[in-house]
Amino acid sequence: MTHPQTTTKFTEFSELFRPIINQKMAEYIRFGTLDQRKILEDAMQYSVAAGGKRLRPLLVLATHQLFSDQMETVYPLACAIELLHTYSLIHDDLPSMDNDSLRRGMPTCHVKFGEDIAILAGDTLNTFSFELLSTQLADFFPAEAVLKVIREFSRACGIHGMSGGQVLDLRGVGLEADPEYLFQTHALKTGALISASISLPAVLGGVDTKELAILTRFGDQIGQLFQIVDDILDVVGNQEALGKSINKDHEQNKLTYIRVFGLDRSLEMMRNQAHNARQTLEELSLPKFSVLYSVVDYIETRTT
Repeated sequence: MTHPQTTTKFTEFSELFRPIINQKMAEYIRFGTLDQRKILEDAMQYSVAAGGKRLRPLLVLATHQLFSDQMETVYPLACAIELLHTYSLIHDDLPSMDNDSLRRGMPTCHVKFGEDIAILAGDTLNTFSFELLSTQLADFFPAEAVLKVIREFSRACGIHGMSGGQVLDLRGVGLEADPEYLFQTHALKTGALISASISLPAVLGGVDTKELAILTRFGDQIGQLFQIVDDILDVVGNQEALGKSINKDHEQNKLTYIRVFGLDRSLEMMRNQAHNARQTLEELSLPKFSVLYSVVDYIETRTT
């Protein structure tokens, strides 16, 4: 496989590397099953191939290039994070969760394959992401670094991360406007995996403690920025462009930035958080962080 030259603009970076990410993920989950398990494989492939921004794996690659030009070494991490993210979307859309029928402009997995297969497709993508990390990264990185990545990735996905945040989100329906509850919910539900997409390749890159702390803080900031923009788009976005239902959070009376702070204050918070993230990157002594700098502009101005 040939690898494109990197660029400083995140939109161009995405155009270069997103096709490779899509190709690698398709290869990873092509199991070649011929018996009754084929429907499970089909459901996984359907959900992964539905598209998406691929923000998280692109963040992995953009961070990795701070330390190395050998992009192929970090594809397993990039793909594992996106596969796990896809599992979370399948489960988020289930009737017992957000009960959504549209994802990435297509029928959700449970609408297409049934709720039972959708649950199993999510479960399998979840477990396979860890199989991918444990079997592929060791070819390129020290075992100690790989173990740390798996440990931190597990935390970002579990009760102290995405799953815990999902519970807070579900239990936040109808609660009084509580900024601290809102911040904690989305720091875990959305922010943990986005932040991990920045910090985990830094761990593999062997950065020192100071640089890792800066990159982790940057990851936390763009995770919050992403959620603020997401809540804004739920109110003012275009359903066709977003590829998912709009006003869903409002209809379900969820605790969102718009509900807690209102639209104008949320827009102000978005701009402030984008500024803070750019300032954080300025603290790095590492070269070649221009793609990450451009990520902030991308998230702040996104419409999908």
